[in-house]
Amino acid sequence: MHSLYKYLGLLACLFLSSCSLLKELTSDDITRMTSELFDNSYDMVFYSTLSLLQAERYTIIQADKESGIIRGIQHVERNDVEWNLKAFGEATERESTEAVFLVLPLSEKRTEVKLSLYRNALMVTRQNGHTQKHDSHTMLLTESTYDKWLKKLKDEIKRREKLL
Repeated sequence: MHSLYKYLGLLACLFLSSCSLLKELTSDDITRMTSELFDNSYDMVFYSTLSLLQAERYTIIQADKESGIIRGIQHVERNDVEWNLKAFGEATERESTEAVFLVLPLSEKRTEVKLSLYRNALMVTRQNGHTQKHDSHTMLLTESTYDKWLKKLKDEIKRREKLL
């Protein structure tokens, strides 16, 4: 009986901790997670961002220095569509990750970067011989993903500073 109470207590702890993991992010949380201040000039940060996207094998689809908007996309074609449709009735036909940077000059030597990452997918479902396709667009909200990207941007800025 004592082990039953331990087991129930453990289950209760797991349930409560999983509820806290599913907490909805506030706009302040998202801003904190997706923004970074750099003690570098606007030009250095802007061109380092372009260099980073290129190094990460993203196709740059927009780079507007006046507005500070940089958009890059990385496509992944899937070759397991038919197998997944047969096995699960659903498959991802095509997917991409889109990175959108907003580079904002704050002063001569200070720049803010806001980053948004999106997963775009073309989903295919098959039921009763009918195939349907629909697009899925979701913003990635994993803090560690943003931490990695912003750290890579810091590293790219340092690399480019050494070139000067």
